[in-house]
Amino acid sequence: MIDPKKIFSLFDRVHEDTPLIEKAEIAEQLSKVKDSPAFKLGMFKKIIFNHLSFNDSLINLIKRLDEDFDVDDVKNASEYIVYTKAWEFIVDFDLKDTESFSILKKYSSQELQASFKLAIQFFQEKEEYEKCSHLHQIEKVIQFFLI
Repeated sequence: MIDPKKIFSLFDRVHEDTPLIEKAEIAEQLSKVKDSPAFKLGMFKKIIFNHLSFNDSLINLIKRLDEDFDVDDVKNASEYIVYTKAWEFIVDFDLKDTESFSILKKYSSQELQASFKLAIQFFQEKEEYEKCSHLHQIEKVIQFFLI
């Protein structure tokens, strides 16, 4: 399992005079981090929660600038982009993988559960039930860990 505490130390090691071989090793380590279940789970949650505050700010700004602007179109487009991107991070999350299961256990929280519920609600409205099923399976495990 990747140690999250060591991730940021990787950035400190790269300078202009760093040998190419060492830069390649660091890039490979960062790539592993990006592919880790912890990173994917964290990005899923972060994208959804940042979207809520960003969307509210954007809509308020547009309302002030142009009263005739169709706020629903902006909201719908924004939500589609956000939830589609969030899905890309969680689509390969496998509960049968021991590392993924351990990460989910470690990071289960009310906020994480809420992000899954929001995603399920979004994809239900779009009638993308395969996505809902995958998300619901993960959300059920989170709910179990929160009991």
